[in-house]
Amino acid sequence: MIQIKDFSKKTNFSIRMLRYLEEIELLIPSRGENNYRTYTEGQIEVAETIKELQDTGFQLKEVKSLFENKSELNLELIQKVLERETEVAEIKSETIPKLKYYLEQVQTNSAPLLDVIKGGVSLEKKFKTLGGKAKFHRTAYSIPILRTIYEDHIASEAEVELIATDLMKFGQYLDESKSSIDVYSIFKESSFAFGVNLDDDFIEGYKKSWEKFLPGIGLEKLEEFTREELSELMGIHDVVIRTTLRLKSGVEGEIVVPYTPIYAMSKL
Repeated sequence: MIQIKDFSKKTNFSIRMLRYLEEIELLIPSRGENNYRTYTEGQIEVAETIKELQDTGFQLKEVKSLFENKSELNLELIQKVLERETEVAEIKSETIPKLKYYLEQVQTNSAPLLDVIKGGVSLEKKFKTLGGKAKFHRTAYSIPILRTIYEDHIASEAEVELIATDLMKFGQYLDESKSSIDVYSIFKESSFAFGVNLDDDFIEGYKKSWEKFLPGIGLEKLEEFTREELSELMGIHDVVIRTTLRLKSGVEGEIVVPYTPIYAMSKL
């Protein structure tokens, strides 16, 4: 049997993350007479599979579904994750949006590619990429479901002023954030939110806003995660939506949520 400290070293999951995986019943250790957590050698492979699936774009809720339905082919789930990852890849990519734009222009105008290029393109207006000289090329505010929530619900429920929304990589958010970051579970076992300077009224308003679209949303605050452990919940290259708000107290706060589930919801 392997003690949790040694299991953490073998799997590269922090002890806090292992406890969380136990909480959501995804990786459950045994308990001895002293109530210490112990793992088997076979669970190392399970942990490695969880990490591999996370790295490939599966959310923890989807990973849990895979383990619960081992005999299923899961074609529909794979296609759903692939669609999400393709959209995120376009946002991150410097070349995919540009190539799609060139293809669209050539097909629509029957113009040679060199003429399209000669005509010039404004990257900031045309493309969804995070790269290039400009910091952001697409704001989360352009996603209809978010605009509805921010304009119609959060402002009235929590009495906050929307200052800005933007897309960024999670690693960039960690680098830029100098404050202590709070972690919230959105659906307990699937998605996470990260907040700075958020009071209880805002959290309640945010939850009520989303409940209009997603019954069961939680925003349960998680304790004990260190700054170094945050990238275990979200990869540093994952795209997130950062919303900057001015709370009714006058303090400015930020909340960051993963882009992929929001993208999926925007398709509803």
